[in-house]
Parts: sequence; C-alpha cells; structure tokens
Amino acid sequence: MANKWNNLKARMSEGACARVDAKVKETLASMPLAEIRKAIGMTQADLAKNIELGQGNVSKIENAADMYLTTLRKYIEALGGELHLTASFSGGRKFEIDQVSDITNSRRAS
Repeated sequence: MANKWNNLKARMSEGACARVDAKVKETLASMPLAEIRKAIGMTQADLAKNIELGQGNVSKIENAADMYLTTLRKYIEALGGELHLTASFSGGRKFEIDQVSDITNSRRAS
C-alpha cells in the first residue's frame, strides 16, 4: 500500500500534497488512542512490549475515560512520538505547557 501511495503522491501537485498532509495531521489529532496506534501500524502486543506492560493494560489505557499525563506520555513515547500539552484560549492564543515534560523528564532521571 505504501508504494501505491508514494506513486500517487509523486503525481500530485505540491499544493495537493500539502492539503493531504494537513488533513492527515488533523485526522490523527482527533483520533482515539487505539486508532492512532493502528494508524502507526502497531498492535497492542507490540505496544505492550515497548511500554513494558501487559497487553491487557494497553487495552485499559486505550479505553480509559481519564488517565494521568505520565501514563499518556509513556504510551505516546512507546509509539515513537512525543507528547505536547497546549492550552488554547479565545482569540487564538495558545500556550505550550512545558513544565509537564520537565517534571516527567526529571522523574525519569531520578
């Protein structure tokens, strides 16, 4: 499938590629954790091995209504990503909350 996409993308204009890439980013940003994991091409068992948990625990994380930021960070990092926390306000103001990464990184160093 990747070859078909690469062939199609090679024939697309630069603007069309940018629109598709933006739509993919938007779609991934609004996906539940399990869908993000599947889009990356990883199984729960693969992720469980990376995060050093049982597969059942991965399922619990994916179906949790609420979780600690440290749990979410570990999940995202096990997928090969980075977690960023952004606060959005009226008027389009956005602030990245970097203290969360500082706290979790300092705990890892301890």
